[in-house]
Amino acid sequence: MNKIEAIKLVNQDLHATLLNERNTIFSTVVPYAGDEGWWLNIPLSGFRQEQHFLLCSERAKVIRHIRIKANTILSPATRFRSKDQTADVFISAKNAKRLVDSLPGGSKFSFDKYVFGEYSF
Repeated sequence: MNKIEAIKLVNQDLHATLLNERNTIFSTVVPYAGDEGWWLNIPLSGFRQEQHFLLCSERAKVIRHIRIKANTILSPATRFRSKDQTADVFISAKNAKRLVDSLPGGSKFSFDKYVFGEYSF
């Protein structure tokens, strides 16, 4: 599964064209420091617009859709580890029902309340 395929799948399921290349960040499960999970590199300016994160698990054949409305997360530079005006987020796949940024230097921000949907493929 790649970003274009994931966007198409989600838009078809929603019967809308809500997601596009510009408002969507796609991530697949990758290993990191003895763990596995999803990396998100989000431009800090992106939090001013609606953002969609698609977390793809090839093993489980599931895409989790996180939707964050514009200006919902204020001061993202203080909530996430950031570098070069980009928030670095790592969400562990160990407990996919608990979507929390687990990087040192962040505030352990939980994306749980922003889950918009889950799609099988």
